[in-house]
Amino acid sequence: MEQGLDNDRGRVRVNEKMETSLPGIYAIGDLVHGAGLAHVASAEGEVAADNAMGHEEKMDYNVVPNPIYTFPEIAFVGLTEAQAKEQYADVRVERFPWAANGKAVGSGHAEGFTKVILGKYNEILGAHIIGPDATNLITEYSVAMQNELTADELIATIHPHPTLSEGLREAVLAAEGRPIHIPPKQPARAR
Repeated sequence: MEQGLDNDRGRVRVNEKMETSLPGIYAIGDLVHGAGLAHVASAEGEVAADNAMGHEEKMDYNVVPNPIYTFPEIAFVGLTEAQAKEQYADVRVERFPWAANGKAVGSGHAEGFTKVILGKYNEILGAHIIGPDATNLITEYSVAMQNELTADELIATIHPHPTLSEGLREAVLAAEGRPIHIPPKQPARAR
């Protein structure tokens, strides 16, 4: 009797190497349970191909940027504010409005904001961007989260002026209680 692919509600089950229940057979993208995003399927494909060639790779879904191609653009990565507050006792959340960013104002696209969610150890738990070029800008927070950078390290990184990326740094500064272009909503955090 031949054994078929193990599946769950029409989706092929895979392990962290993207390998199916049939050794040497891999599945990715719409065939498997997941985020349903092209860039996630591409990453799954790379993991599957590496493993098919004898390398040892594992798929990591912990930091997946989610772009929404609307106007204004929307993008997020990591936990939502509600999820963070449910999972962690000490959470700081702050928004930085695009109306306070010179590049956004100068380009005529100052609607929206960047929201950052920080944890007890100043780790970035999540970020949300609504506004100009959000689908590209979310990558900075994704890289920071994937590499376990803290808010302090993002703040210490010089961002060019005038750019939209300054707004990402400014959101973290605001969460620390020391924004530059908006009044602080909370006291500055001791360093």
